[in-house]
Amino acid sequence: MKVKMNLKSKIIKNKNYWLGLGIIAVLLTMLPCIILGEDAVYTYLDQLDGEMIAYILQAKHLFRGNSIPEFMNGASKTALTAPAPLATLLFLTGNYCGALTLMTLIGRLCGYIGMYLLVRETADEKWIAALTAFLYSCIPFLAVYGLAEFGIPMLFWCTLQTKKGRHLFTAYLYTILYALSSSLVLIGFGILGVGLVWIIRTLVSDCRTGKTDKKSVLRLMISWFLLLTIYIAENLRLLGELLGIGEKFATHKSEYALSSRPFWEEFSESLLSGTQHGNGYHILILVCTLIAVVIGCIRIFSSKKETTLRPLLMTIGFCFGWNLFFAFLSAVWNSGLGVNLRSRMSFLGAFRLDRLLWIAPCLWYLAAACGLAVIYRLYRTGFRYIFCLLPVTAAFGATALWALYSGEFKMNLQKLRNPDYGMLSYRDYYAIGVMEQVQVFLDTYTEKNVDEYRVVSLGIDPAAALYHGFYCLDGYSNNYSLDYKKQFREVIAPELEKSEYLTQYYDDWGNRCYLFSSECPGYYTIEKHGFYFQNYQINTRALYEMGGRYLLSAAWIQNAEELGLSLLNETPFETNDSYYCIYIYELLP
Repeated sequence: MKVKMNLKSKIIKNKNYWLGLGIIAVLLTMLPCIILGEDAVYTYLDQLDGEMIAYILQAKHLFRGNSIPEFMNGASKTALTAPAPLATLLFLTGNYCGALTLMTLIGRLCGYIGMYLLVRETADEKWIAALTAFLYSCIPFLAVYGLAEFGIPMLFWCTLQTKKGRHLFTAYLYTILYALSSSLVLIGFGILGVGLVWIIRTLVSDCRTGKTDKKSVLRLMISWFLLLTIYIAENLRLLGELLGIGEKFATHKSEYALSSRPFWEEFSESLLSGTQHGNGYHILILVCTLIAVVIGCIRIFSSKKETTLRPLLMTIGFCFGWNLFFAFLSAVWNSGLGVNLRSRMSFLGAFRLDRLLWIAPCLWYLAAACGLAVIYRLYRTGFRYIFCLLPVTAAFGATALWALYSGEFKMNLQKLRNPDYGMLSYRDYYAIGVMEQVQVFLDTYTEKNVDEYRVVSLGIDPAAALYHGFYCLDGYSNNYSLDYKKQFREVIAPELEKSEYLTQYYDDWGNRCYLFSSECPGYYTIEKHGFYFQNYQINTRALYEMGGRYLLSAAWIQNAEELGLSLLNETPFETNDSYYCIYIYELLP
């Protein structure tokens, strides 16, 4: 009987309750978003306005042709490259909001499980692994980037298993999955670079010690070449354009005007805040980690028998070293010297090397877990526990709240409490319920199929029209034809002349090929009944020659007749709770 009880207690002890509790916590953070559905709030910058449309249109034209007829008058497919190609399959169902929610859930769960396994591999303590992993899953990475950021801890764990010759099938399978669910241009180049350095370091280390483990190096190389091969296969069109093979056009990136920043300003910001869409919210845990390093080093020097802390401190040093290196590269790339060199590289100068910092949050959190493990091993009992360990765990909890409340979680909680919460929901942004009315009206009025005419949007992000299947002349892309940029500029030239800000915004960057307005510069979504265009100026002749026939406007245009625009609906299309009301203007020949 006693043997059975001991066996039962061992089984209970070995079960990963911490892992399960963390997964439940991750699911709870997703509840507001799941409950709200299309009324949920999602980050729209670089997500709803761009990458979502890439998935939708790539899914629609999967394995068909080299262009997307709905986008920018038939732009190349490379103008809308899906950041996570495998995720395109989710959009084949037509439930686009459901696909985005599922991507968010998969990303957060993958981030949690991957960080949990990675911390268990290094710091060992289950509760520390669960706490750190939950923190990492709370970071508001954009779901549309797939596993690019959320999936890094799992990839690192798989690399460790590959090196040790354990769980090889799982490791190789996940490596393939990561390559299919991330982007070479956004993060893949960095992952490949780190992997290559790791392989070289392993070879050098083996040669130095005289213990060459050929199988270990071979396994790492197989994993690295798997990533490289899949990335190349995914980006054949893009790489062909860069090498002048197949379809070739001058990209609008060749006219990017690069701006520099002081080296130390860029370095400190990169180190403490990361980069766009890669903020790790790690200031508090960074301070805790540094304190742990000091305490650990003092203990090691004062007690030569102390050996359990050395691996933890070495891991912290490894993480800090890489992140300092990433911050240094980013600072050099964006400094005056770096910009001077990049300006001579044509469109390659627009490459975002600072996206290496997308790897940094994983390393910061791994270092923080090791730091917490150091403090836990030294102060796990008595008053020392209260005065040393509790403040550190409190800092971890505060970091989780900071990350959650900086992203979509807070906004969706507010939306649940107050349906009239001011942030644009998914439904608002894509004008669901309003664009359908516009489509029915134009079907009746034109007696044509949607592919037989072209539309542009004013005061409405073009993503809304693209989302509903309209064929648009405007759009958001980071790789389209320079000729098209110049052609569209003729349309918006009168408005650009009225605003230095808009002129620089379009001429020096130009990713947004939109109908800008000097009366509301920087605003692409105009709420209904609060504004009207008093003196809007565009070249309607140039727009007509490009194929434009209808202009969808979120506000009434006072001087429409002077521009050669005919208002087709005196009463705008809207719903009781819609963000937009939409006027339809026809371009007169």
